[in-house]
Amino acid sequence: MEAKPKLKDCNDMNLENETDVFVVMKKPIPLKAEFAERDGICNTKEGRVLYKQGDAILTGTKGEQWPVSREKFDEIYQIVDAEKKLYVKKSILVLGKKMAESFSVKLSWNNVSLVGKPGDWLVQYEHGSFGVVDKEIFEETYEVKGRRS
Repeated sequence: MEAKPKLKDCNDMNLENETDVFVVMKKPIPLKAEFAERDGICNTKEGRVLYKQGDAILTGTKGEQWPVSREKFDEIYQIVDAEKKLYVKKSILVLGKKMAESFSVKLSWNNVSLVGKPGDWLVQYEHGSFGVVDKEIFEETYEVKGRRS
């Protein structure tokens, strides 16, 4: 039986205090959003994430899906086509770090851990609020603005 790789626990990290950190921004790529009619589980690329009725379930450029709490969704997304249910993330600068090893982090709004692979990005939206972005998806959907100074 093959042993699972040890995961770096990133829950106590603050990217403001780390090296090799970049300022990044999500590109304004329209994404489809549906709003959950009942509580459920979304099988994301990084793990199973619980969502509540009313939360947004977004579909990305590769067909991947992930939930966002309704409160956070309303704060950071704006509609671009109501008929097609398309939204874009507002132009918000966040911190990102390309990880060299497998890692995990808990969602701030949900007690669920996401798991990233070597080469994936740990993205810090605000202190204590993280996401995991697959390497290929990051390259397609994020823009690196520069190194954190």
